[in-house]
Amino acid sequence: MMAFGFGTHPPAGGRICVVGAGFMGCVIATLYARHGYEVVLCDSQTVMLDSYAERARPIAATLADDTLTVEAILDRVSTEASLKTAVAGVFMVHEAVQEVLETKQAVFEELDRLCPPDVVLATNTSSFLISDIATGMSRRERMVGIHYITPAHIIPVIEIIHSAFTPPELVAWGRAFVQSIDHVGVACPERPGFLINKIQFAMLTEIYRLMDEGLASRDDIDAAVRLSLGPRLALWGPLLTEDLIVSKKTALAVTESLFHQTGDENYAGRKVLRDLVDQGHLGAATGQGWYRFEDDVDQVTEERDRQLRALLDWLREADPVERLNVR
Repeated sequence: MMAFGFGTHPPAGGRICVVGAGFMGCVIATLYARHGYEVVLCDSQTVMLDSYAERARPIAATLADDTLTVEAILDRVSTEASLKTAVAGVFMVHEAVQEVLETKQAVFEELDRLCPPDVVLATNTSSFLISDIATGMSRRERMVGIHYITPAHIIPVIEIIHSAFTPPELVAWGRAFVQSIDHVGVACPERPGFLINKIQFAMLTEIYRLMDEGLASRDDIDAAVRLSLGPRLALWGPLLTEDLIVSKKTALAVTESLFHQTGDENYAGRKVLRDLVDQGHLGAATGQGWYRFEDDVDQVTEERDRQLRALLDWLREADPVERLNVR
């Protein structure tokens, strides 16, 4: 078990160093301050530190209801150009420097020398493997990925990326920390794309292909997703949506049909889906699919339709695309 000097949960009001005062570092530092942590924002470029408050004020304004609270948030963030000084007394360092592997490796090699063993070292990398970043560290077991999704102060999910050398206790600690800032942690092992980008770009890659082949227009693709897939995914996510919408037998038949038509292995029916079909766990209609349903199918369907109608009514009334003034 990894021995954290401050226990299994982050200390309330403790001190955090955020390395990198660019866009993401600015957002992350402000978010931590909003939830009561004392933050030291560190960057070798003093111009970035000097402009922090100006750049952070509109971010803080989205997290607070009044001017006094906004100023209190900003007051909890100090700036420091010296990394050695910035990490003094912290329980965690969160790196948010530019997405260049050599730069991140150099930062973590220095942090590993400067910080006591019980300080958690976190990276906001969106693409690199934790094990690659930690190449020069001697105590890499205290490193974890805490990856925000833009806009980080609004999107509530954070990826907690772990490697083969990451103790389970650190992943649990990461979940507790993320919960302390009113976000939801989703843990995944390091792999290209992690979790969210892997899902997101699977869809986008297929969309790019459709456009390359001239099979669908920009407007038709966005309308199809925004008014069919989008509301369902926003309400329930992909697996619960499948439980609520279609029998697992049908889902398996569709994947097999697509595989036979295209030869694309990505469409081959997966073992997890076949196992559910073999067990008779077909979704809401049978009381169990990916999820177990306590209510009967008629009640579930009624509530499903109520939620979906409410969201679609809101989309029609709000007309969010029109408000963006795009063409």
